[in-house]
Amino acid sequence: MFRLPLLDSTAESPSAQRLQPARASLQPDAEGASEARPNRLGTRDYVRYSAKLGARMLASRLLSRHRPLLVNIEPTHRCNLDCVYCDKVDQKSPQMATSAALRMLDELAAVGTLSVCFDGGEPLVHPGIEQLVRRAKTHGLRVSMSTNGMLLQRKPRVLDCVDVVKISIDGPAHVHDAGRGAGSFEKSIAGARLALQAGCKVAIRMTLAAHNVQYFPEVIGYAKQLGIQALFQPAIGNIMNGADAPEAHSADVDGYRAAIDELLRLKRLGEPIGNEPLCLEHLRNWPDPTPVGSCSGGRVEVAIGPDGNMYPCGRTGRNLPAPNVFELGVARAFEHVLRPTDCKNCWCTLTVAGCFLYGGDIRLLRRK
Repeated sequence: MFRLPLLDSTAESPSAQRLQPARASLQPDAEGASEARPNRLGTRDYVRYSAKLGARMLASRLLSRHRPLLVNIEPTHRCNLDCVYCDKVDQKSPQMATSAALRMLDELAAVGTLSVCFDGGEPLVHPGIEQLVRRAKTHGLRVSMSTNGMLLQRKPRVLDCVDVVKISIDGPAHVHDAGRGAGSFEKSIAGARLALQAGCKVAIRMTLAAHNVQYFPEVIGYAKQLGIQALFQPAIGNIMNGADAPEAHSADVDGYRAAIDELLRLKRLGEPIGNEPLCLEHLRNWPDPTPVGSCSGGRVEVAIGPDGNMYPCGRTGRNLPAPNVFELGVARAFEHVLRPTDCKNCWCTLTVAGCFLYGGDIRLLRRK
């Protein structure tokens, strides 16, 4: 059986001392750690989840029985930060109405959704986020969240209903704060600690950009000290359209590829890098168009924006016509969602892993 991203062990690696960052010490707090809540997925739940996901992906691939199994929900594009490489944030954009989003979650569960990820913007900015994650969890869904982590201390109850938390870290404090604002590094790390104490699986995600591409060893060191994994992907030209050319905030291509080569080497040594080797090898090709083989977008995976428009994934561009779940309902919107046949620009590490999984690519099993 394929092992899904973020479900692997995060055991201490053999070369820990060499990658310790020179700056902050990030030992997780021992006091206050709690056992996982009963409503969070346990080991047996993950086994059942993986079996269902595999079987339904196979039915999609072989029988065209498509369902929105994996759904990325963007309840808002507002954010408490303004990061240098993010062009997705719109502080004045409308947010999903909580009541409509709750009905949408009911409909997703009814059509067979297995997993939802709350994304943004910053999902914790949404005033109804606690209600949304709780509703998703009452349906037995696997719930994850992509966040900068800074608001978790204000909304800790959200963590009661979240299985996986992915927190953005750009490098050591001075680099992270330069791109996100003074004091943001410590607040994000505090959020990671809080999520760990709540019993969530936690990963930190680094976007390799012009201002930070050389600082990935420090991020690996932070992951090691916290006992979690680190994920890496490029700062593309347009977050919502992977086909766009690199921008000034994007890393130099040669420097970026050198970083990916080193990440592959460190992965083979057992460092806590969450990307599968196959995915790192694919991401190394950025920005050159590179087909994945089998696109899961619109077949088992979709993204839903704050306005309710449904897209095959979060990176296919928002300038195309899209069915709206609030107007049509989830089931009818999914019938009309775009299903790409020639995608060559998949640069999100978790999305590309899902595509390889959807295609049954056995190279995904390779650990080195």
